[in-house]
Amino acid sequence: MQITKVSPGEYKRQLPMVPHVFNSVEFSELNRDKATALHYLIFSDTKVRFGIILGEKADGLHSPFSAPFGGFSTLRQQRLTYMDEAVDLLKTYAGRRTVHITLPPLVYGSSQLSKWVNVLQRHGTMQCCDLNYHFELSMFPQYANIIERNARNKLHQAMQEELTLIPDCDIERAYGVIKANRDEHGYPLRMSPQAVKDTAGILKADFFTMTHDGCDIAAAQVFHVAEGMAQVIYWGDLKQYSKLRTMNRLAHDIFAHYHNRGLKILDIGPSTENGTPNHGLCEFKESIGCSVSPKFQFTL
Repeated sequence: MQITKVSPGEYKRQLPMVPHVFNSVEFSELNRDKATALHYLIFSDTKVRFGIILGEKADGLHSPFSAPFGGFSTLRQQRLTYMDEAVDLLKTYAGRRTVHITLPPLVYGSSQLSKWVNVLQRHGTMQCCDLNYHFELSMFPQYANIIERNARNKLHQAMQEELTLIPDCDIERAYGVIKANRDEHGYPLRMSPQAVKDTAGILKADFFTMTHDGCDIAAAQVFHVAEGMAQVIYWGDLKQYSKLRTMNRLAHDIFAHYHNRGLKILDIGPSTENGTPNHGLCEFKESIGCSVSPKFQFTL
C-alpha cells in the first residue's frame, strides 16, 4: 500500500462517498482557514483503501481540524491488516509531527469504528473517551414508557402549556434564541451567524424555534451528518421560561419530527469535556431516553 497526497478534487474523485459530512471535501474547504494547510491523503494498492483529511496546526496534524469528529474514510469494510498498514504509513508521512484523530461515536458504525479503536490504541495513545448521547428514533412510539418518571412528569406539565414547535424557521431567528441561551449560561457559541449560514449552504440543516404566547423561548440547530442520522449542533431555552419544562417538550417534539421523517438516529452530542462529565447534562439526556456511546480521541 502507498500513501499519496492529492488535490481536493482528486480526493473527492477517488472517495466519492464519505461516512459523515465532516469528512467531506466541501466541509473541509469551507473551514480551511482554521488550519495553516490541509493534507488530502489517499491510501491505495490495487484499489483505494482509505482516505483522511488532516488540518495542519502548530501542534501537529488534526482530523478533524474544525468539527466534532473526523477519522478515516473508506468505500467498504476493511481488514485489520490494511488498517494497521495505513496507520503505519500515516505515522511515516507525519514524521515528527503529532497526529490527532477523534473518531465518530461508535453509533456511527460500531463494527469498523471498533476496529479503528483497536488499531489506533496499539499504534498510538488514547487521549480521552468522551460520552456521546443519541436517541434511537425507532423508539419514539414508546416514548412515554422509556423515559424516566421525572422526565415523564415534566413532559406532562409541558404538554399542558401553549408551546408550539416551528420547523424550517429563519436561521437568524433560531440563532438569536440560542445565543441568548448561551449568554445566560456563560457558554461559548463557537459558530458565528455567517458560519452557520455558510455551513447550511453545503449540507442539509434544519432550524427550529419553540414559541409561547407569541414569544420565541427555545430553539435548535440540527445538521444532517450521515445516512439516516442528524446531529443537534445547538439547542436551548430561555431561563425565564424553564418552569414550563421547555427542554423536555423541545426534545419530545424534535424526536417526533425526525421519527416522522424516517431518520434512524438523532445525535444529541457529548456531555463530557476532554473526558470529564457534566453530570447534570448526562442525567438530563438519559432522563429523556437517550443512549450513550463512546467517542475516542487518539494521538500518533
